[in-house]
Amino acid sequence: MNILAIDTSTPVCMLGLKVGDELFTNSQRVDRTHSKVVLPRILGLLQDASIDKSDIDLIVYGQGPGSFTGLRIGVGVVQGFGFGLGVKVVGVSSMAGIAQTVMRKKQVDHVLVALTARNKEVYFGSYSRQKDIAVVNGSEGVWEASDVPVQSLDLSWSAVGSGWNLIDELSDATGVVPIGIELELEPMVEDFIVLGQQRASEGFSTDAIDAIPEYLREQVATPPKKHS
Repeated sequence: MNILAIDTSTPVCMLGLKVGDELFTNSQRVDRTHSKVVLPRILGLLQDASIDKSDIDLIVYGQGPGSFTGLRIGVGVVQGFGFGLGVKVVGVSSMAGIAQTVMRKKQVDHVLVALTARNKEVYFGSYSRQKDIAVVNGSEGVWEASDVPVQSLDLSWSAVGSGWNLIDELSDATGVVPIGIELELEPMVEDFIVLGQQRASEGFSTDAIDAIPEYLREQVATPPKKHS
């Protein structure tokens, strides 16, 4: 199966093409220029892999949360590209992609992800490894940084994401201080592909025209419970 992966929810334009067992990647920080680079880089990946766009069997895309503009660009590309090719697409949580990367690279089973949103808000989710897949505990959502219940979190879990900068301000005031925070770790395209294949096998792939971003604006995350 030939799988194209796209995530534009962060300042990094993350692209990958899996052809059989071989992976071709093109991921680079582009800040706000996703719209200018995403299509030429996809065509470059196809050229590197020596396949035609009609050979793509599935498109995996980062569904969010993340940059509103970035998500709209990515979903627009997925809709246009996928519709034109007549292939199925499957959305993957951008935060779960980060958690999957942490679990693979650090060989840990539990990850807390907090990403900067806006107005001192954070996107927050907690994930546990189940059969080598990052699975969300409860739900992902948006919190005011001052409302994230750090006292209830199991802070022995790996913590990742820029949102911990804001949560740290609360931690300093409460005396609850997370350990082992990695602020800048970015997801790897191979982890998005793993999650996308899993979701596709579970029946979550859709027609390209039905691809949608996930902004999480109306959802509040459920934090994990501490282990007893």
